[in-house]
Amino acid sequence: MLNNLKKKFFVRGKKGRFYSKKNYVNPYFRKKRNFLIKIPAYSWKLLLILIMIICLIWFIFFVPIFNIKKITVNGAIKISAEEIENFAWEQTKTIWGRKVNIFLFSKNDLIKKINEKYNLDNLRIEKKLPDKLIINFSEKQQAIIWFEADKYYYADIVGNIISEVDLLNISQKNIPLINNNGDNKIIDKKIKISPDKIKFILDLFFEFKDKKHNFEIERFIVENNENAVNLKVIGGPIIYFNTKDDLAKQTSKLIEIINQKFKDDFSKKTYIDLRFGDKVYYR
Repeated sequence: MLNNLKKKFFVRGKKGRFYSKKNYVNPYFRKKRNFLIKIPAYSWKLLLILIMIICLIWFIFFVPIFNIKKITVNGAIKISAEEIENFAWEQTKTIWGRKVNIFLFSKNDLIKKINEKYNLDNLRIEKKLPDKLIINFSEKQQAIIWFEADKYYYADIVGNIISEVDLLNISQKNIPLINNNGDNKIIDKKIKISPDKIKFILDLFFEFKDKKHNFEIERFIVENNENAVNLKVIGGPIIYFNTKDDLAKQTSKLIEIINQKFKDDFSKKTYIDLRFGDKVYYR
């Protein structure tokens, strides 16, 4: 009977001990458990968003549809629109000669480079998706054509250089051509002569333009003397004026001497000098 008992009970004094069946396991032969890695649901969403962002970046910056393919120039009058367009195209090419993506292209850099070459007002550049640049500006008012160091320039009434111009595109009907025969005067896109001198030349030009006094202006000539302006007549003499003397007075003297002394041989004269008060020198 005792052998069938599953538990034994012993009493020693007031204390007792209990014995029960125990299972013993060898720690070196434990059964391996299967481990499952659970990825949270939000991680899949983040991965999907990341993939979508990468695809969007690739689509925007690497698909040819967004490469610049057209440039439009608005506002050109005297300045050649084609010239500015060609200049802009040069700035849009990469060092490998490939076209630039419209999103990567810097409008500010192009504005800076155009302003370095031309003197414009209200220059703005607009990106029009997917592949077009629009250049808008207004021209400064051209007052003179300035010739210096074998180049011709349009300039405004205070001497700001507007743009370089090709000789074939020059029109002298409405603005005077001025040759600089002295030291170079263009510094930082500005002609370093007095605005009063430019105004004097303009007044002379409008006084004698359109053969008003029976001769035609070829060009004006300036040298290092700030007070002197020379007018070269087509097929005739050079006429010297003093910018500090009254223009109307000098004009009257010129017309008087032409009518009285040079009526028949004006074109044969080499020069007429009006710079010395009431005296007139000629040859």
